[in-house]
Amino acid sequence: MVNGEIAEAPISNWVTPWKATGLDPMRALQLVKFVNDYRAHHAAADKAAIAAAVARRFDLKRKRSLYIGPHFAVRFSTAASGGFSNTVLSLSALHAVDDIPVVVCLVRPDAVEFLLANSTFLKKVSHSSHELRVDNVRGSFNGSDILRNYEGVHNGPENFQQLFDTHQEFTWQQNLERLVEATNAIAGTGRRFAPTAGQRETILRAPAVALHTSNTPQYLAFKRELDAAIQEKATAILELAAIENVNLRGNQIEQIITGGPNVHGFADMRHDLPEGLEVQVEIKTKLLDRSSAPKAYNIDKLLEALSTPGVSIAYCFVGVDVPRNRVISRTVSIFDRTILAATRIQFHWAGRNSRGVTQLTGDVAKVFAPEFQELIDVSTAQEFLERLLNL
Repeated sequence: MVNGEIAEAPISNWVTPWKATGLDPMRALQLVKFVNDYRAHHAAADKAAIAAAVARRFDLKRKRSLYIGPHFAVRFSTAASGGFSNTVLSLSALHAVDDIPVVVCLVRPDAVEFLLANSTFLKKVSHSSHELRVDNVRGSFNGSDILRNYEGVHNGPENFQQLFDTHQEFTWQQNLERLVEATNAIAGTGRRFAPTAGQRETILRAPAVALHTSNTPQYLAFKRELDAAIQEKATAILELAAIENVNLRGNQIEQIITGGPNVHGFADMRHDLPEGLEVQVEIKTKLLDRSSAPKAYNIDKLLEALSTPGVSIAYCFVGVDVPRNRVISRTVSIFDRTILAATRIQFHWAGRNSRGVTQLTGDVAKVFAPEFQELIDVSTAQEFLERLLNL
């Protein structure tokens, strides 16, 4: 033991027993309220005093500079001026706790500020990171490396729920690859799709193809068959809903529906239709009693898929209603008006060889309403595709 801390064991080994099976990310808001109340009654309290009070209140355990509990981890820091250039945390330490909210509590002389510092909200890694690679996690990040605004959303307590929902949709590996590229200024692992003039025309015809496809009897029959197949597996899907990890839960439900791993590249399923048409389906799982912001698609991969004549792409939303013990599914075109309104381009993810990704940050729960009707506005969808092509 050194200063009351475990000296040898890696933080990843040490933190495991503190992971909860029932993660409640919004306990982080209780932390914010407690710190603000404490500082209001103890105006002269410094970082050490606040940290000690927080550790007692939430029964947090200290490991080096982190205070860790089952629902969040917190790093206390200080800054006297307007800037915040202090080293916050090593990337390896962040990796161990990246599946729970990681809150930076910045204690200033006259105020306390709070930021989420999970890997999704880092611009790059700064300190001792010249050897950083995807197979060699090195270096630390500074306060200035934490995004204060993520795709138009302020990084503050009022948006912690939305931000953490967003973070959960990306894996550590995806964030690590992005950070390696941003930090080392190396070529990205992705490939920017450069369509020919003919492929560009095909892409822009895709909304009209989707509108035509959505009204064919064969496509409507396929949707009914898919709904029926999902209902047959509803019991297994409900059991998997207990998995807290968003990516693991979604992948396992997807495998139950498809009958195996994704082997089709861009989409999870594909189905041939008459007239040379093909529908590719991306499965998206949503727990109906929780908020979420599911990742949508890699833009370059979408454009490449749509560059083949006759291809339509749809989401199969699988709504899991745990309190009512039921599963609902809806298959909807990516060009549906409600879906397009909910689709946000995440420029934060656009690397040197990528147009970035999209995320469904709007209200997609509308698709589960009994009165929902798919509506494809071809001109609006074409404008959206033009925007993607020009990124």
